[in-house]
Amino acid sequence: MENEIIKTENVGAIIDATSINSDLLAQAIVQSTKLKAMRKVMNLSAQYIELEKPSESFRGIYVGLQKMSITDKATGEIKSLTAARFIIEQSVYINAGAVLISELERAQIEIGTALEVTYERKEGNTKIYSITLLG
Repeated sequence: MENEIIKTENVGAIIDATSINSDLLAQAIVQSTKLKAMRKVMNLSAQYIELEKPSESFRGIYVGLQKMSITDKATGEIKSLTAARFIIEQSVYINAGAVLISELERAQIEIGTALEVTYERKEGNTKIYSITLLG
């Protein structure tokens, strides 16, 4: 078995050479042998969810904030934005509305919280969102 990716005698060296907890790495190695039998659960590549008209809404499970980079079409400048992540029907969606992000941070919404996000109105170029706790 010359072509093995990891030879048994090298596993200890690999564990020592990583910053990963050795117990977690050992579990990952065991789990990797079961990959062919596993079923797909959900796509983690996020899609942007845009609410176009006042009163449009979506319901989702809040799963945190992420940084994203966009290119300003007018200037070509790369800007960093914060986007909110939601799971909706086994898919990940993001929205980077400034008011939405502000409301989520202000309310200190915990990951795993079920919410309804509603587009209320537009003030200038800013969309105003409301968030409602679901239970």
